[in-house]
This record gives sequence, structure tokens and C-alpha cells, in this order.
Amino acid sequence: MQQVIRVNNEQQEQARQLGLLQATANPKLRWLLAALLLLAGAGGLWWWLGYQPETGMMYKTAPAKRMNLAVTVTATGKVSPKDKVELSSELSGIIEEVFVDYNDRVSEGQKLAQLDTSKIGATVLQRKSSLRSAQAQVKTARANLEEAQLNHQYYQNVWASSAGKFPSQQTLDNARITLAKAEASVEQALASVDTAKADLEFAESDLAKSTLVSPIDGVVLSRSVEKGQTVASSLSAPTLFLLARDLKAMELLVDVDEADIGVVKVGQSATFTVDAYRGRTFTARTEQIRLATTEASTSTVVSYQTVLSVENDDLLLLPGMTAVTDIRIASADNALVIDNAALRYRPAAAANTAANGSSGMVGALLPRRLPGMGRGEKKAGEENSVEEQLRGRPATIWVLRNNQPQAVEIKTGISNGAFTQVISGDLQEGDLVISDAVPVRS
Repeated sequence: MQQVIRVNNEQQEQARQLGLLQATANPKLRWLLAALLLLAGAGGLWWWLGYQPETGMMYKTAPAKRMNLAVTVTATGKVSPKDKVELSSELSGIIEEVFVDYNDRVSEGQKLAQLDTSKIGATVLQRKSSLRSAQAQVKTARANLEEAQLNHQYYQNVWASSAGKFPSQQTLDNARITLAKAEASVEQALASVDTAKADLEFAESDLAKSTLVSPIDGVVLSRSVEKGQTVASSLSAPTLFLLARDLKAMELLVDVDEADIGVVKVGQSATFTVDAYRGRTFTARTEQIRLATTEASTSTVVSYQTVLSVENDDLLLLPGMTAVTDIRIASADNALVIDNAALRYRPAAAANTAANGSSGMVGALLPRRLPGMGRGEKKAGEENSVEEQLRGRPATIWVLRNNQPQAVEIKTGISNGAFTQVISGDLQEGDLVISDAVPVRS
């Protein structure tokens, strides 16, 4: 009986070894064993981190310093001539001649293009002839009036000298009617002269308009017409010439987002860059904030066009250049500033449990979460709106004094995203402000 049991135990050991080999041959079981080994290693690491004594803290600091600080609103737009004129033709016809080209300097009254005037010239001659005819009719009507006046006066004298016997009453009435008709004929002839003069002036105006002239002293930016081309006058007549008065006085048209337009004011200074001159900064000044929105029909973004004046004395800026503009909203010269990272720092001893939200091995393995990083919360040191920055807001920072962190209450001002102004508080230039800390273990 004892021998049977011994044999059965040997068989069971062989069966266990065979099962282990079969398990390691199974891919799923191999992954499970690997995961168990990793978990065991992580547990050992947690034990080592948790039970190694801390010998101190290594602080990352940056000194409080003074610098010129500015808050800006960024917008994109186009460079445009400040005073430009789009010139179209009021008449339909064929372009007979073009006198200017792109970039040509022109003076006020200078010819730019000429329409064919053959039909208009014939119309002018016809209207002049009509005027002369109307003027001749006036002379005829006045002669008839003078004759009617003499006849009427003659009959009046005869009637008076004959004591009313001669001429007859009918003759007197006819003379009076003839006089009235003659007076009306003169008025009608004079009206015809006025009409003929107006027709002639209209034709002469068309003749003058057939010559396109520059209304300003400036430069030709574009020319959209060629000799022999037919132009048609209409309410949407095409622009034939685009003229600019002075390219030394330019303007910048930028679209400012509705979230920022409340702090943009007329008279604020600005800087901008263009791709043509990388590394060079140009200056501008806000001149107008237009009330109408520039919301696109296919977009929910609402913006307001802002006009900035630009001095272009060296003529480097050309119409149509794309510009990225920074409008200076607020500034502080020689301001005491700290690194923005200092506003987010909290000592580990005070923030570890609350920030991580967990403890033990899992909590040690997860990355530490800073205070205020929860959903719906504003992170410490996060930039507020410009209005809030201008009003100032309280904050707590940690300063390294005598090799020990010390909490300091301050009031912050404007921020440019990297540095924040310190308006008040127990902080001096050169104080070492803590932005991070790492525990040192033996």
C-alpha cells in the first residue's frame, strides 16, 4: 500500500511539471506571468521610494527682477493705402488708348485712358445745331411779338380817336388774342433754347467723360483695361484703375476678436511684422474701431475691424501685405516681475495628498497633480482677462529665505504669459522665488 502511494506522488509531480511547461507555451499565460513580474517590480520600487528617508529638498528658484512688461492683443490683417481711388467708366464704349501702366506716378487731371468719341462727337454736333435752331425760333417769336404789339396799339389808338366807332370789337379782340399768342410763342421758344442747351451740356459732359483722368496725385496700383477693350457702364461697372494718393501714409486693417475688442482703444500703440521682412518690427497706432462686425456667414467667429495708421517713409510696405499685429493694451516700465511658474508652485508637504488624490503604491506611481488642476478649476498662475489683470489680484508665492521656503502674500498685475508683475507685497528685487522642488533621498 505504501508503494502505491509513492508511485502516485511521483506521477503527480511529473504532471505538475508538464502543466507548467504547457502554461509557458501558451502566449496568454506568458503575458500574465510577465505582468505579475512587472507588478512585483513596481511593488519593490514603491517600497524603496516610500521607505527611503528624505534628507532634504532641492529647490528650483528664479530671482525677482525688474523689466519692462506689456500686455498685447494679437490680430492679423492687411496693409492698405490710406487714401485710394477706384476709377471706373461712366460710359460704354471701346478703349481707344491707354496712357499709363502699373506703378506710374500720375498727377490730378492727367489722362489715363481714352474711349472712342466718334458717336459722342456726332451727338455734340447735333445738339449744337438744335441749340442754334432754337435760338433762331426765339428771334422769330420776338419779331412776331413786336408786330402783334404794334397792331394792338394801332387798333387801340383808332378806337380812342373814333370815340369807339372804329375798329369793331371783334377786331380789337383778335388783336389782343394775337398779342397773347405772340407772347406765349416767345416763352416757348426760350424754353426750347434752355432744353437745347441742356442737351448740349449733357453731350459735352459725355465727351469729357470719354477721357478717363486721374482725380488725385498718386500712383497707379492696378490697371484692368487694354487698348481695344469694350467697357460697359452699369451699377456694377468694373474697376479700370486703382490709384493711391501716397504710399508713405498707409493703414493696417486687422480683425480683432470679440473677446478682446473691449480693451482695444483709439490711440493705443502697436507693433507688427510682415513675412517680407522677417525679424523687422514696424510701428502703428490705432485710429478707428469700426462698429460693424466682420462675422463670416460660414463661421461663428465674430470680430471687429480695427484701423491702424502706419508711417511708410521708406516705402518698404506694399499694399496687400499680411501683417501680424500686437496692439499694446497695458504696459509697466521697470516693473518688479516673477516667473509665472512661481504662481503655480505649492510645497509638496501641503499639497501632496490633496493634489494627488490618492495614496499608497498606486498614488506613488501616478504623476503628482498640482493644485487647481481639477476639472472646472482655474490653474494657479493661469492668465486672467486683461480687465482682471489691470484690477490686480491676490496670490501666494514661496520665497527661499535662509534656505527655507517662506510663504509671501502678493498682489499681481499684468502678465505677458511668461512673467507677471508684482504690484505689492513683501518681495524685493533679487529675492529667490521658488518655482519647483524635488525631494533628495539618501
